[in-house]
Amino acid sequence: MSDEPRYTAWLAPVSPTNTPATAPTVTDIDLNVVTLWEMNVRIPPGHAGYTGIALVDSNQFVLPYALSGAAWLIGDDDDLTFPYGKELGANAALWSYNTSTDYQHGWQVRLVYSPIVVVEEEPPVIVTPDLATWLAEISGTGG
Repeated sequence: MSDEPRYTAWLAPVSPTNTPATAPTVTDIDLNVVTLWEMNVRIPPGHAGYTGIALVDSNQFVLPYALSGAAWLIGDDDDLTFPYGKELGANAALWSYNTSTDYQHGWQVRLVYSPIVVVEEEPPVIVTPDLATWLAEISGTGG
């Protein structure tokens, strides 16, 4: 368990009717680079397989993970928790689709994260050696 402070971001993405997976609704997360410890997704009753949601970072599906192509969390009346424990970039977003023709659908998403602090170091100090002392030492050797 890490000693880093942990914060929670609560999001409620919504996808309108007739939103295909090929043109998903994008909900920005608005976090800088963070360590994402956990993502919890609540899929309310009524989604009935018409919807999908995913955590995407720079167009790469993160949760659920896909080696290539799309991967979606699909469900109905589900409460899903995914431990992660890895870095998440500043380009992360929630993508969602909704193929229902009757209802707009939404989710409740909770992200538990720690900011990654950029530590700025002091500029390097260039030290010039004292050559006078060194020259005095070698001149005394007859060199």
